[in-house]
Amino acid sequence: MKISRWPAQLVALGLLTTAAGACIEALDLAKMVQRTDTAVRGTITDVRTVKYTPPGDDRLIYTILTIEGEDLFSGKERTLEAAFLGGTYEGDSMMVTSMPAAADYRLGNKVVVFSAPVEGWGPEIDRCVYAAMGGIFKEVATKKGPVFLGKGEGFAIDQNMSLSQLQAGIAKALEAKQKEVNR
Repeated sequence: MKISRWPAQLVALGLLTTAAGACIEALDLAKMVQRTDTAVRGTITDVRTVKYTPPGDDRLIYTILTIEGEDLFSGKERTLEAAFLGGTYEGDSMMVTSMPAAADYRLGNKVVVFSAPVEGWGPEIDRCVYAAMGGIFKEVATKKGPVFLGKGEGFAIDQNMSLSQLQAGIAKALEAKQKEVNR
């Protein structure tokens, strides 16, 4: 009896699609603010990598960014250190599909980075760039003022957004977040 491979392949494709959907979440600005506790707009002043090998596991390489600027949640000056999985440490590279493009995190870039606390990433890391490539957005200067470059549907900044639009969106999301906490 000859068994067709098509049904098995369709089931496997369905499982992969379901698993992928469970791992990747679209985050509009309101959802991003809901899941983070800071968004720092500033300049990347340091980029470094660390290697961490959890007990009984393979090595992990993290890239740590230092951003000096303003916390858009509080309006106060802040220096933020936040990491994402992937990078190169002493010639050993770990590439991760969700890591930001190198052009996004170059030293001296003006950016906004959404961040939240993280555990289990080793002794040097206590904060992450939330959603990796989905948590860092480049800022460009225009005649009308600073603009943050959108990354498309499913990202917190989906289309180009002025600083005033971003601040208003964050303020609205923080107000909704506070109302939910007070329930």
